[in-house]
Amino acid sequence: MTSSNVDALLANGMEVAFSDIEGTLARLSSADRSRKRVGRALTATLVVVGSPARLRTAAEAIQGLGQHGGVRAILMSEGTASVPTVRINEYAILIDGLEPRYFDNAVAALRLSSLPAVIWWRGGTFQALEDLAGVADRVVLDTENPDDVWSHVDALSEHTAVTDLRWARLTRWRAVLAHLFDLPQVRAATPHLSDVTVTAHDEGAARLFGGWVTSSLPASPLKVHIERATSDGASAIESVQLAGEAARITLCVRPTRTCLEATVSGVDLSSRVVPLEEGTLSSWIGEELGVRTRDFAFERALRACRKLTA
Repeated sequence: MTSSNVDALLANGMEVAFSDIEGTLARLSSADRSRKRVGRALTATLVVVGSPARLRTAAEAIQGLGQHGGVRAILMSEGTASVPTVRINEYAILIDGLEPRYFDNAVAALRLSSLPAVIWWRGGTFQALEDLAGVADRVVLDTENPDDVWSHVDALSEHTAVTDLRWARLTRWRAVLAHLFDLPQVRAATPHLSDVTVTAHDEGAARLFGGWVTSSLPASPLKVHIERATSDGASAIESVQLAGEAARITLCVRPTRTCLEATVSGVDLSSRVVPLEEGTLSSWIGEELGVRTRDFAFERALRACRKLTA
């Protein structure tokens, strides 16, 4: 990473030796107290690994995490150095150009003791990810091409809890659809559902949602169809439709782009409208930081979605 990239990531940061990181952080904390600035209550160590461009957007998201509690953020990029460039500012530590085989040792040295360590994986070599899984309480996958890492989730799950940020982006959609099945008439129509069509801006999210539906309704042999959305939108999914002989269930983003509408035709002609969640990278990773346990629903959905093709 070039000097300009480092400066862009950690504005007003200072370059220090790796051995001086803890001492520098202590001095920054002491300076805050002397200026009577309220310190953040740290709740976890958040390690972000990725390319310079993906680290930059992650750093911006971390700055917006105040409402979720403070974290010790460690940004890491791969390189060939055994002694990397280290830069620190008030909210993050940047370890630039470190050889991947040293990642787990660096995290073990810098993580906050007795607090969870979460790996936010935005890209890199699988060996580094596997090593980090051994020192983490949770791994949150967030790659542009999810198939690169989804095939390794079973192996990673032997060491730590694993999820994908796409799963967090689907939370509201999953909740709304699940609530519809509280209706007795919808449950009665379930065995007759035959097709699921997911129209989405993100193919990985669409397949993951389709996998969740098929793994949640195993008694109904569903065919999943993935379609690419033609309109722009911040939501990963534009619409979902479950169709069968007795009913048609539809979820879609309303034209205002702020609400999600759910309708059931055939058994219930009413509609339900709920607000969409805050669609920001900061809110999604903040949601994941609040989870501590293994998510078996995600794992089942992922196994099912691997069998789906676009």
